[in-house]
Amino acid sequence: MTELLRFLGALWRAIVGAAADALEWVRKPGSKLKVVCAVLAFGCLVSGLTAYEREQRIEDLNAQVVKVRADWKADAERLQADVENRDKRLAEVAATLRAEAEKLKVLQAQSAEALRALAGKIEASEKDAASWKARYEQRPDTCKAALELLDSACPALKGY
Repeated sequence: MTELLRFLGALWRAIVGAAADALEWVRKPGSKLKVVCAVLAFGCLVSGLTAYEREQRIEDLNAQVVKVRADWKADAERLQADVENRDKRLAEVAATLRAEAEKLKVLQAQSAEALRALAGKIEASEKDAASWKARYEQRPDTCKAALELLDSACPALKGY
């Protein structure tokens, strides 16, 4: 155990001695190696700060990408819901139009039947009018004379 303590003590003295020698060397003026070390240290400092700034930009951009993806996903869901609502409304309109088309077919059939019945009535009335006119034309002479007398007595009722 004492050997380990001696070894650790010697190691500590070597580290402290090296640090003291480096500090003494830095205090001496005029060394070109010091200038090179100072320039390298400044370069390392600048590159470290630049790397830190770039990392911050990357983190900001990653946060923006996450936000844009979330916004895109929300927009896609909203648009999908809008499409589903539109499809639902279109299906309702189509069902309503089909029902109205069926009603229209029924009404067309009723209208066609009514037109056939009306055509039959018109034809019957035309036949009836033709038969009346034929009978009127064949009226006896006494009837013609009576109508002429009525025309002369009441000129306002003339022509029947």
